[in-house]
Amino acid sequence: MAIKTNQNKRTTFPALRCHMGDWVYYVTYMKFSDVSIWVKQTEEIHKNKKLKDMIQREIGDRVGPIVDYLLEQKERFFNSIVVGVYGGAPKWYPINVGDSPAHGSPDLDGDARNAIGLLMLEGEEKLFAIDGQHRVVAISKALKENRSLADEQLGAIFVAHSNDEKGMMRTRRLFSTLNRYAVPVSKGEIVALSEDDAFAIVTRRLVEDFPLLKSDVVAKEGFVFFGKTSNVGPSDRKSLTSVLTLYDIVTTIHIPRLDRRERKDLQRLKDRRPTDQKLNAIYHSQITYWNLLKANIPEYKELFASKPEEQVAGKYRGTKGGHLMFRPIGQKAFASAVRIMMDRGLSMKKAVAALSKVPMDLNEAPWKYVLWNPSTKKVNSKVSNLLPESLFLHYVRQQPRRPDFNLLDEYRKVLDNPTATL
Repeated sequence: MAIKTNQNKRTTFPALRCHMGDWVYYVTYMKFSDVSIWVKQTEEIHKNKKLKDMIQREIGDRVGPIVDYLLEQKERFFNSIVVGVYGGAPKWYPINVGDSPAHGSPDLDGDARNAIGLLMLEGEEKLFAIDGQHRVVAISKALKENRSLADEQLGAIFVAHSNDEKGMMRTRRLFSTLNRYAVPVSKGEIVALSEDDAFAIVTRRLVEDFPLLKSDVVAKEGFVFFGKTSNVGPSDRKSLTSVLTLYDIVTTIHIPRLDRRERKDLQRLKDRRPTDQKLNAIYHSQITYWNLLKANIPEYKELFASKPEEQVAGKYRGTKGGHLMFRPIGQKAFASAVRIMMDRGLSMKKAVAALSKVPMDLNEAPWKYVLWNPSTKKVNSKVSNLLPESLFLHYVRQQPRRPDFNLLDEYRKVLDNPTATL
């Protein structure tokens, strides 16, 4: 029998015994209360205190949004954590699977039959998160605020860990492998699927409902490019912008740029679905913005009066550079400048009207050799958004967003011309 050293410490876990490569591991589940009691953060894989501290700093402030998610999202769900186990004497008890009176013998081969059982811990083992540190910390913090979460269940994968140097090296390799080959959710997946990110929800609504941007990805109709990158390819003569750029614009127009405290509000709107009233407000603000662009930029008015197959977009985006506002980099810089002017007290209408009068030919100053290279006939995408944003502001007699940003110095640096003027 397993020895219970703590009455609140569950020591027996139903599990599947599996193997991959030279790892034997156990797939089970833990209640949130088990996680809080048993699982510690990943520090046992280093002897050096500074390296342990570095791991903790990496976790840092990223736990907060996960705690909020647990406390506020009824449809919460996590994938499994990977747990290193050392010390004590864990024991594996296979369970014999018999025939069902109703269904007869299950279709299980020998490996499957031997894989089902109980993993019993003595109670003195040390468990630490190899993958899932943020979730472990967040669960413990969430439980302090809401004990009703204690019985919720989280998938867990147990692997054996040896605390000697060879064992720590092996576990460090597993830790880095899990993180190296874990594929983060892409921006495209967020835009297409997220039901919590307010800006993704509004972006989808724009391409599904708003007449100017309404697009059909299957029929390839509309002025929005649905691809894995923000850029619109040189052979695409139909699209005005990309769905990923549209997502960035929705985000930029909604969140003030001058107050760093607003960054927390930005993250909250990405992590937790706001009310329908708030979503409608963001959506209608975007409608206003795009209608203002159409009203103030003649080339946009021409585009939106045409059909995609007429390829008006290709007319203004070509090997000679073309119109800045037919390039995602220009669209995002313009939106940033609009937002900054709004933060400074101007209306969106006045900001768009003023900025639309800025020179827009990529093959002319101030954009030539800054955003557009006529030799390679390519956009210089490596330029920070702060430079084109500040150039827009300069032309309407507004200061850069950052007081420490010297626009003329940066302009000369990019041109590699110490005497260039604006």
